[in-house]
Amino acid sequence: MPQASPHLMQAAIDHLFRFDPLVVATTHSAMAQDPEAFMPKALRGYLGLMASERRDAFSGVRALQGARPETAEERAHAAAIDAWIKGDWHAASRILDASLAEAPTDALALLVGHQLDFFLGEARNLRDRVARALPHYEGERRGYVLGMSAFGLEECGDYRQAEADGMAALDSDPQDVWAIHALTHVNEMLGRTEAGLGFLEARRPSWARDTLLRIHCTWHRALFGLELMDHEGSFAALDTVLTGPDTGDSALSMADAGSLLWRLHLDGVDVGDRWTRLADAWAAKDSAPWYVFNDLHALLAFIGAGRMTEAAQRLAELEDLVRAPGGEGSNWLATATAGLAVARGLLAFGRQDHGAVVRHMAPVRHQLSIFGGSHAQRDVFQRTLLVSAIRAGETALARNLCAERLADRPASVWAGLQMKALTPLDR
Repeated sequence: MPQASPHLMQAAIDHLFRFDPLVVATTHSAMAQDPEAFMPKALRGYLGLMASERRDAFSGVRALQGARPETAEERAHAAAIDAWIKGDWHAASRILDASLAEAPTDALALLVGHQLDFFLGEARNLRDRVARALPHYEGERRGYVLGMSAFGLEECGDYRQAEADGMAALDSDPQDVWAIHALTHVNEMLGRTEAGLGFLEARRPSWARDTLLRIHCTWHRALFGLELMDHEGSFAALDTVLTGPDTGDSALSMADAGSLLWRLHLDGVDVGDRWTRLADAWAAKDSAPWYVFNDLHALLAFIGAGRMTEAAQRLAELEDLVRAPGGEGSNWLATATAGLAVARGLLAFGRQDHGAVVRHMAPVRHQLSIFGGSHAQRDVFQRTLLVSAIRAGETALARNLCAERLADRPASVWAGLQMKALTPLDR
């Protein structure tokens, strides 16, 4: 019986390291070459799961129907995929960690585990899973693993080592877009707005090409502009990439678009009909709870578009999830711990009940990592709390939130303006 080409499978994994869209076509080619081979099907399943949407997850996992894992590594991947599709993302993560302890050079387990840590907001394992594997890599792939290390270190607040690993990754491959992304996060967290803009502009040929992170890096570019109150630049990013004709309907890209629009909304900027287009796209998706991070961004779009009935319905679905007897699974945990409180706060914001926003969101503001994403992505909810604290007259809380932001980002024009907005409340 012909075997799946190792070359094709390894090429697909290399595409995944590089966030190259060719990973999809190459995976299908490997599957077609040997329909009996397990690993190409596993990769297809993971691609669906990593899209973060229920529809794509089940579509991807269908590729494994009738598949027969034979080796220990294959059985581990089968178990991880089974746990993930059943809703226990944490179990999938543990299975991959255990498998990596035995086979640290299983690059697929490392790459998928890294993304799982991101979805779960597991900052320490985002760092430590990669740190455990790094000594076992050499050559070009070691460079990519260093880029992954940089992101985990940044999310854990070790910015100096994150910068060192990220630059080492770029020395290995100047087009390593995940390393560029990690270093951009370092600049964001340190409040180095001008440096961050300069870095992204210098690296533009690497991230603005056809890469799975093109839209996300454009979003980061716009965030730096917002720190300088450059609303015009943010609109340019939205209209050319984030809500442009070639963005498709990826939930992760739509989340970036909504997150940026909401920041503009908090600044009182009229965004025209952009909310309507984004809300229509979310309304066309499966609304069954799967990943509350996406649900929260759908809420931003519905509320921004003034579609409060749809927003209330999405909140009701999250309420039902948490109340369901025998609630379990990673999404249930994330929703019950912090996601539902944030969702309630967003609805309250849409109703201009800023005191309720504070009551719902302030108690969980340090627990938001439970529903995944990065510090930079979750900051949209922290900004919402700050703006509502100001509007509700919660002066002490608002001052504390402003002080925290300015301690991290002394040059932030946005944070400085929020602090100025507090002055009339103190008179």
